[in-house]
Amino acid sequence: MTRYPILVGLDGSAESGTAARAGWMLAESGGLSCQLVHATPEVRFALEMAGTGVALDALEIAHMARARVDVHESIRDHVPSRVADQLIVRKGRPAAVLNDVIAETEARMLVLGGKHHSTLGRWLGGSTVQQVVRQVHVPVLVTAGELPRRPRVLLAVDVSYAARETIEHALTFAALLQSPVRALHVLEGARSVPDVVFRPGAPEYEAWCLERLERDLWPLLPVPDTHKVVRLGAVVDAIADEAAAWRADVIVVGSHGKNWVDRLLIGSVTEALLNDLPAAVLVIPVAAPARRTEPVLSAAHGF
Repeated sequence: MTRYPILVGLDGSAESGTAARAGWMLAESGGLSCQLVHATPEVRFALEMAGTGVALDALEIAHMARARVDVHESIRDHVPSRVADQLIVRKGRPAAVLNDVIAETEARMLVLGGKHHSTLGRWLGGSTVQQVVRQVHVPVLVTAGELPRRPRVLLAVDVSYAARETIEHALTFAALLQSPVRALHVLEGARSVPDVVFRPGAPEYEAWCLERLERDLWPLLPVPDTHKVVRLGAVVDAIADEAAAWRADVIVVGSHGKNWVDRLLIGSVTEALLNDLPAAVLVIPVAAPARRTEPVLSAAHGF
């Protein structure tokens, strides 16, 4: 995250305006550039399908120009004009456009403005933010209102293969803003979850988690022991409660990239947090290991 631009995806909403401000603040703190991007729908394809006979080239140019003006207006009071004037506007689906710009600029972080969504919205396909988070391969910060200059960072630590990489990214993010860090692990009763292997019996599972934390994960965190906490209960509720009690501004989670069937049947902690947004959420995508020499014991967090 030290040599590459901070990318901000915009949709013209008030939420994307605060995301633009957060992205610019992050870039300024790290001596980086800030690149703003807006994806606009494919007008040509829609009109061709409708058989309107409209002069498509001229209409498409006008549509793109109108989108640029509208989005530029929505961020005018949030970022300097030199940043706003570099706005990229492209046709296509948001995730595809953002992935293209990430590849072109070698951006290592994406910022989006978060919105609250209902359970029905999740069943009908989720939000644009969730769709983007599922498809991009760089850390994504989803804002929940204004981000302080030194946000308090709550790191949700599980005991899966994603833990180390999530910790590394969380510490890099916190160092960029000189932010305090608190780490949380939630012990949830052993249960049957697709693609997760538990040792028999909840007591053995809990003992294994605590041993893994003490031996392998807590030593990676240069924070006082009082800021390494373990809670019992439902994972999403425990994270939200801890975030409220500690007044966290950003919650960091690792995303294991569960397939759509798992999301449909049991959901995930990441997506639940993105719907409720108890604070801004920084999602760290972690690819599954190419090969496993032994069964992986994963917490039931679904990150």
